[in-house]
Formats: sequence, C-alpha cells, structure tokens
Amino acid sequence: FPGALSKSQFPVFTIYAQKSCLGVKPCERAWCFDRVQGYKLSGYDKKHQTTGTRQDCLELCLGEREFTCRSANYNNATGDCELSDMDRLTVAGSGAFDAAVGYDYLENNCVEEPVKLCEFKKLSGRILKTVDSVYQEVDSAEECRDLCLNSPYRCHSYDYGDTGEQVCRLSHHSRATLADIQDPYLDVPEASTYELSACYNVSIDCRSSDMVARIKTSKLFSGKIYAKGSPNSCVQDVRGSLEFELRMAYDDVECNVKHQGLGKYLNDVVIQHHDTIVTSSDLGLAVTCQYDLTNKSVSNEVDLGVHGDVRPALTEEVIVDSPNVAMKITDRHGEDVPPS
Repeated sequence: FPGALSKSQFPVFTIYAQKSCLGVKPCERAWCFDRVQGYKLSGYDKKHQTTGTRQDCLELCLGEREFTCRSANYNNATGDCELSDMDRLTVAGSGAFDAAVGYDYLENNCVEEPVKLCEFKKLSGRILKTVDSVYQEVDSAEECRDLCLNSPYRCHSYDYGDTGEQVCRLSHHSRATLADIQDPYLDVPEASTYELSACYNVSIDCRSSDMVARIKTSKLFSGKIYAKGSPNSCVQDVRGSLEFELRMAYDDVECNVKHQGLGKYLNDVVIQHHDTIVTSSDLGLAVTCQYDLTNKSVSNEVDLGVHGDVRPALTEEVIVDSPNVAMKITDRHGEDVPPS
C-alpha cells in the first residue's frame, strides 16, 4: 500500500545506466562516467571551456592531457564545462560537493587510482540498499576486500556475510558519493559496511647519493612524511596533495639511512596525518635500495676485424718547401775539429 513504508525502509534505490557513443576511446572499465544531476564540485576547477552538449564536456575530460581530469561540472544553460583534477573521493569531507541548480556533475571512472596499502573503515549497523556486484560463496571478508580492490569499476565499499552466508556485495558508492541519494542505507544492527578511506602507492627512486620515497594517494593528504626517529629534521610537510616525496641522502646523519652489507641501504619512513599526534591511520614503511657493486667482466662476440681493402674516406695531398740543411764536422764534444 502507498505510504505503508517510510523512505528509509525502501529496500533499494535506483541507479540508471545510459549508453553513449563517444568520440574519444573509452577505458575498459564497466562504465566510464558517473553523472549526478543538480550537483557540482566547487573550488577545484582547472580549465574552462564552452561546449555544445554534456557529452562534449565529458569527452573533453576523457581526452585531457595537461592534467588528470577526474571530474567535470557542466552548466546545462550556458554550456560551460569546468574540468577538475579532483573528484568526490579525493576531497571527501571538504564540503566542496554540493547542490547546484542547472548543473550536471560528471565523474571520470577511467582514472587510475592507487590500490595498494589500502585502509577500509568500518561503518557499523548499516548496509547499502543497492550495490553493483554480488558474489556468492566467498570464503572470507579478506577475499571480499580483494574483490573490491580488483573490481572492473572504482569500488569504494563492501559488506560481507550480512545478506547471506558467504555473500560479498560491492559498490562504487560510499558516504562521500551518496549526497544526492535519500536514505541509501538499511539499518541492520548486527551488519557492517567497510568503506575505502585511502590507498597509498609507494615507489622508491634509488639514485647515486640518495633515495627518494614517492607516495601517490587516493585522497588529498595533509600531514607530513619523515624518516623514523627524525620527525623534525628529516621531514617533508604536505598540505592538500595527492603526490608527495621524501629525499634521504646517504650521508645525511639526520635521515639516518642505514648501510647494510655491500651496496644495500635501508630506512623506515612514517606517513603521519597530523603534525604532532600519531593516529591509527598513520603508516610505517620500510624502504630499501640495493646496488650491485660487484666487479663484472663484459664480453661480446662482435667481430671488429677488417677484411679486404679499405677505401679511404678522404684523401688530401699537400706540397711543402724542403727544409734548409746546414752541416759541419765536430769532435765528440761538439767542438770544431782543428785543421790538420
């Protein structure tokens, strides 16, 4: 009966899919873009252009080469297209994503984001009414987590065992992306949803006199990265960035890089979210550079012998005057010989 259920009791919310023929080659993901009507991301636009249609704006974002276009705002009345290197996830909690009449928010699902060293936060007592994938006979919550990180779309939450034994449900939604959906969760006291907080891809650049730890994260990071034991002397402060690094010279006593064996250097690095307080979200990393310093003999079988006649590449003939020659007879000491 109409009105028998309150909106919070509706068992699902609806996600619409639309097929589009793009002028730019799309990625291999399950879908290319999320569209949210009546919303925009404010304060992070990097490029403006007037386009004829929403699809033109979408293609501009997909084809952008100067920076990674993560989202776009499209004004349906003016055709104004605002491209941004941020999206709802990277600026989660900032209040930048808000309602805007006449706008469409377009979020790029083709963006490659970090999927290592990922932290999920537990949301107790609630599960999503609608999800993107459901897997049966999943052996553990850890396996469900791995399915989320390796899904064919940008998965940002999962629940396990709450809707059936060994049932794993995945969704591209999290609290950061549900602003436009009314009552997206079911209240189930014993259930839990695990939301992706942030991931960190770490790479090490081993150079001749130092090592550089480079970090890429999926959410704007503010805090500091430092060598363990030197939070004030071997440190890099970070303010609102998705990429940052720490350089540690091998001869810098403050960074305390350890030399172990022939050509092996190692150190511990801490990624801290607060300037002074250590939290459970902070990460500790062990970084190592290994150089092969052993003597090596290099040989090959290239025949450098010359066979047959060799034609000169250049021939030059010059005639010069004969030198003047003067001769005299001396004794063994260089003195003139007296006449006999």
